[in-house]
Amino acid sequence: MVNRVRYEDLFCDELVLTIEQLKQLTGRPRESILRDLKGVGYYSSYNEKGKFYTLADTPEFDANGLWKYKDAYFSVNRTLLDTAEHLVNVSNAGFMHSELRQLLGIGIQNSLYQLFVSDRLARLQINGQYVYFGKESIDSQLEKRNILSTGSAPCTDDENLAIRGHPEIDFVLIIDILIAVLRGNKTESAVYNNLCRAGSPVTEQQVMTVFLHYNIGKKNTIIQK
Repeated sequence: MVNRVRYEDLFCDELVLTIEQLKQLTGRPRESILRDLKGVGYYSSYNEKGKFYTLADTPEFDANGLWKYKDAYFSVNRTLLDTAEHLVNVSNAGFMHSELRQLLGIGIQNSLYQLFVSDRLARLQINGQYVYFGKESIDSQLEKRNILSTGSAPCTDDENLAIRGHPEIDFVLIIDILIAVLRGNKTESAVYNNLCRAGSPVTEQQVMTVFLHYNIGKKNTIIQK
């Protein structure tokens, strides 16, 4: 049986320890320490390849489910992949890599790409920046991100969402078209047919205009699996 008190004592003076430190303190091998920690409950850091460990009741997670102690970063969702996916899913307007990097304190470009290619997140490239969206919350997230101008600031005025010179294409229709693209409709005809089947009043010309405005279909603009 694991001596919980023993491990609480070990973590008393220093809330976060590495396996190497624990090996020195306990005289036990890595496998035994990990088995012990599993028995008492623990978190490993999402940075530094999980190098840092703390007891499960130690972190004081913030509203984003994150806790940072010195050089160690922890998440209530534990792994970096699960943490990034959760933050994107619950966000108001999706996330760019730069925004998540600032929030998490580390670069996660590779992790976001893994989440995208494994179909756990959707992404759209706007003005040279990839924006990641939750698979189940694309609609609301797109509406709250000003993807029709700079691609970075939240929308506040519907009149600013029109494509200049095309007042007949309102922001709701634009959002519908972009959502159709994010859901895997790669061509103008696929988007048009999909929206028509859903009862949308969209025209082929309107779909073509949105594709041209966002350079959809050009290399590296919309990336699908």
